[in-house]
Amino acid sequence: MMTENRVPKGYLPTKQPDLFFEDNAVGRLKKEVWDASDAEIDAILADYGVPAPVEWAKPGAYIQTTTRWQVEENRKKNDIVFIPVGCTELHGRHLPSASDTLYVSAICEGVRRFTAKSGAPINLAL
Repeated sequence: MMTENRVPKGYLPTKQPDLFFEDNAVGRLKKEVWDASDAEIDAILADYGVPAPVEWAKPGAYIQTTTRWQVEENRKKNDIVFIPVGCTELHGRHLPSASDTLYVSAICEGVRRFTAKSGAPINLAL
């Protein structure tokens, strides 16, 4: 049993003695989220419009549901395209086999809503 919190070189400690984050930009961001209060997490999620209904059929949300002229205008502002892909696999009898794809789609949709606030939404493709 670990009695003291020994932090390996290049890692950041947490209040949990066996959990560390790398001391780099990604690790510091992960630690910030890990240490965030429920209110701080709610505020972050609100910035991304989460939770929200699925947008697969929402006009303008995906390239396939956006008029061609608007796709061209969007691409001038932001040429990044996210293609949400997840495994199709058995997750037990209680979940659909598309769970991974549904989760990543919701994340990408949140990023699209967040970037749309700045006037340069990312593009999504099915």
